[in-house]
Amino acid sequence: MNFRLIAEQWDRIGQFYAAFPAGHATASAALQRLNRFQASNRFYAANRELGRALKTEFVLQYMSEPQLRAKVRRGLLKVEQLHALARAVYYGQRGRISAREVYDQVNACSCLTLILACIVYWQAREISRLAAAPDFPFDPDLLRHVSPIEWKNVVLYGEIKIDPAKLTRRRP
Repeated sequence: MNFRLIAEQWDRIGQFYAAFPAGHATASAALQRLNRFQASNRFYAANRELGRALKTEFVLQYMSEPQLRAKVRRGLLKVEQLHALARAVYYGQRGRISAREVYDQVNACSCLTLILACIVYWQAREISRLAAAPDFPFDPDLLRHVSPIEWKNVVLYGEIKIDPAKLTRRRP
């Protein structure tokens, strides 16, 4: 790693990354800006070297801390659960988005995200409702091992009938 290059560009790097929390730049705009640079650009190279140093620090921390490994593993398992749910919900055309236009692709992804969010929200509400019941038969500390992403109790395929006469209007 070239620490001299990082030190040389340190002020510029600090200004560049300080723009995010201040709201002066977005991450996407910053990435576009970095991607426009040539690999020979010193600012680009300093950012690349800083990234390597941060990755190395994280890998060493990951290897030496069992708690961090467990936390990362739990996070990866949650993401895998969410992807399994997404595959199960979006079963049409074997889970492939076949739209050609970007707008149609974004629309399909947005709809899928909305459905996933609804399922996870409903599951979380049901878990909370069951846990708040006075006759809840389990130790409440066990709830930290329960995920609202679990969806085996949800009927994904079938017909849902809603009787409009039984719907009540909620007030904001």
